[in-house]
Amino acid sequence: MAVRRGDAGPGARRGADLLAEARTALGEPWPALPASLFARFARDGDRAAYQAPWDARRARLGRALLALGAARDARESAAFADEVMDGVWALCEETSWVWPAHGFRVLDARQGLLPDPEVPTLDLGAATTAVLLALADVIAGDALDARDPLPRRRLRGEVWTRVLGPYLERSEWGWYDGSTAKLNNWNPWIHSDLLLATALTVEDGAARAALVGKIVAGLDHYLAAQPADGGCDEGPHYWWRAGGSLFECLELLTSLLGTGEAVFTEDLIRDTARYPLLMWVGDGWSVSFADGPARLREATPAVLYRYGRRTGQPEVSAHARALRGTADPVLPENTTPYDLRRVLGALFDPEWRAAPEAAFPLPRQGWLPGTQVLVAREAEGTTRGLLLAAKSGHNDESHNHNDVVSFLVAVDARPLIVDVGVGTYRRETFGRERYGIWSMTSAYHNVPEVNGHGQPPGRDFAARSVRGEAGPGRAALTLDLAGAYPAKAGLRAWERTAALVRCTEARVEIHDTWRLDADPDRLVLRLLLGGEVTVTGPGRALVRPPEGRGLALAWDDAAFTSGTETVVRDDPAFTRVWGESLWRLVLTARAPRAAGTHLLTACPAN
Repeated sequence: MAVRRGDAGPGARRGADLLAEARTALGEPWPALPASLFARFARDGDRAAYQAPWDARRARLGRALLALGAARDARESAAFADEVMDGVWALCEETSWVWPAHGFRVLDARQGLLPDPEVPTLDLGAATTAVLLALADVIAGDALDARDPLPRRRLRGEVWTRVLGPYLERSEWGWYDGSTAKLNNWNPWIHSDLLLATALTVEDGAARAALVGKIVAGLDHYLAAQPADGGCDEGPHYWWRAGGSLFECLELLTSLLGTGEAVFTEDLIRDTARYPLLMWVGDGWSVSFADGPARLREATPAVLYRYGRRTGQPEVSAHARALRGTADPVLPENTTPYDLRRVLGALFDPEWRAAPEAAFPLPRQGWLPGTQVLVAREAEGTTRGLLLAAKSGHNDESHNHNDVVSFLVAVDARPLIVDVGVGTYRRETFGRERYGIWSMTSAYHNVPEVNGHGQPPGRDFAARSVRGEAGPGRAALTLDLAGAYPAKAGLRAWERTAALVRCTEARVEIHDTWRLDADPDRLVLRLLLGGEVTVTGPGRALVRPPEGRGLALAWDDAAFTSGTETVVRDDPAFTRVWGESLWRLVLTARAPRAAGTHLLTACPAN
């Protein structure tokens, strides 16, 4: 099925940009994927060198498919049809569709440097390639057949051999049932692509039924592992491939199976849709626990808009429309063209394209008892003032950092007490060396250091006695964090309360009360800061962002000395969010005792 020229097309400016990019590529060589680039992951941990041209190939094919539907005349249509044929052939010629970091053989360099085409791995890369080729089949299949039926036949064969067949016939996929890996965004993301690839390329009824049945069972595994509050322990960045992909699965399943809308009335499904609203700070910033960046990079608001519509939650759709702003509804500047599924979802949703501008709902607060995350802002409906986000949990969450009882504070939608997020992904990020990376350690989160000990990784290192409070005048998270530390730290109990107090002069309070076995050698409180910090007097400091209001900090100077540090990082994953520097305020107990209390306050400062 070809996309007709009369169908609604992309916005004029971005559509013209895409067509220009597609025309420029005509006749150019396709990016090469030599074995030595793939081997770099096993050799030196670099995955980007291979994934950059890998992405470029798929982006180019995605643009060609859209351009084919918008071609100006028969000559241009023929040129784009040839471009699609070249792209389909190029992807089918690739030895493997797997990303270097996910190949079974290269995860252990002793087995080899390269993927084995005889034993295909089903990962995110393979699944997204399969669905791109499936969409090429339905959009350009007739044009391909007019040239030669072989590319289309080969396309379907490769999708089955590399993706659908292995999924159906093999059972070692830990992301499927949690048997060897955490159930995270991989499960709904891959299943959403498998469903669409099945619907578009599998004609045998028995095979279709078997695939859909296994996919439904796999999604049941995922749903059973999710907290009942609809939260995502991977953070709002990954939600778009966790909760967002789950919605796409349900949307397609109701269409394929002819079922009703009852699934969209389930509390878990509805609450999952609300998660991005709660985690929104404002002005492009989101709450950024774990590996998620503080500024979203890959949000696709058209998906959230449909999610809100299907679940009857207009505030969810309003948030999605606000995220879009004045950008093109189909092809915003940060669109990844090879994610053709989401581009087409926006393209063929007239209500989304015509939706008038909307304001962010900005809920006053929310407490997620299963995810153990609290987010509260000074006033509903405005980014003006304070926002507090605090987490509990344990140190074996998806994309985990050792950060039990860490917290964030923003002023006027600018995070100033922060979580830095994660650097550029490399082999070490997901290997044994993960917790040797500075940004994963508790030393670079807003948590105590006790007797020289930070928090170790592991499910057993968790908070205790967790309770949340979300009232009109005060929102707070209280817990005992002693269980998040090793026994040799000597902690019997450490109760921390992180509270947003709404009053004439609103403030954030971090109240700590601790008991140890004996007087500690050392006790330190650290704050990672997103603005330059200056100690302005005894027990006083000012955090100043590049522009706007700052944050005034106060602590017990009689009990704690203070020092400041500049954290300079050149990794683009950090600099694109925070600039070249972050800062730390380090409070060190003058005469640490086995029992004590401390109050830190944070208030907006002009």
